[in-house]
Amino acid sequence: MDNRRGFLKSSSIATLGLFSLGQNLYSINNFSARKMKISLMPGTLGINVNAYELLDLAIKNNFDAIYPLINDLKKMSTLELRDYMDKMNSNSISFDISILPVDFSQSNSIFNEGLKVLKDYCTEMKKIKSKGFCRWIMPTNNDLTYLKNFEIHKSRLKECAKIIGDNGMKLGLEFVGPKTLMARDQFSFIRTINELRELIDAIDENNVGYQLDTFHLYCANHTVDDLRFLNKDDIIMCQVNDAVEGRSRDEQIDLERELPGKTGLIDTAPFLNFLQEIGYNGAVSAEPFNKDLNKMNNEEAAKTTYNSIRKSFEDAGVF
Repeated sequence: MDNRRGFLKSSSIATLGLFSLGQNLYSINNFSARKMKISLMPGTLGINVNAYELLDLAIKNNFDAIYPLINDLKKMSTLELRDYMDKMNSNSISFDISILPVDFSQSNSIFNEGLKVLKDYCTEMKKIKSKGFCRWIMPTNNDLTYLKNFEIHKSRLKECAKIIGDNGMKLGLEFVGPKTLMARDQFSFIRTINELRELIDAIDENNVGYQLDTFHLYCANHTVDDLRFLNKDDIIMCQVNDAVEGRSRDEQIDLERELPGKTGLIDTAPFLNFLQEIGYNGAVSAEPFNKDLNKMNNEEAAKTTYNSIRKSFEDAGVF
């Protein structure tokens, strides 16, 4: 897999492990009146914790959702996991979605091995009532032209989507917007919502939708009007981030961002108002890849992140 996300080092790689539970043991359906949920995704914040510590951080700092650390959860006994899920439920916390555990950019053998993992993984994800998976689409390729790359993405992601859909879950895809990435490889690929829409339409599976990030929307020069074709069921996951001060839109760098509201370059209010308008009730997290945040201890990083997202909700009038 492309290693652009430091997230994979701590959070999402852990989700490649599997665990088994009895059917219908757990249900996390007790949410607050506010529809959108503030989610704690530790790897993007430099937070290194186990599943118990993550849940405690979420409870202490009022988060509504957490990333499923499957490698930790699979080590729990049935009773321990029941207690864990009960604790989530009593604190109105749900599971966010997971990273798609399939590398669709490599050889056929690597891709097919990933599909085997995905099939097993879907079985386990259903039992903890997770909504599904997400995955970013890189905007360049050094070997494949746009059309060849498009066909590979279409066919391979369609296979993934069918497996996920057969298990009652969804797949969210994200475009990556920074223009600074475009010079790294020979051939360009998807970096706008319109191009992503073409891919999703071509995949033609009703469980494939969008992962939206205000940073990528900003870098691609999109406005809320560009999202008007979406309804709440089209959106699988959302993230709110700000841009780095002192750089123009075209100078922004993918792995250097700020928490929402930090610089004010990205106004998240129209985006959050749009989500409320269409009735989106999923998770909203932050993915800043920020050095200053990474220097904080776990407690401070979680608190700072929650307060930042909450303030963006309050400023938009959606809290």
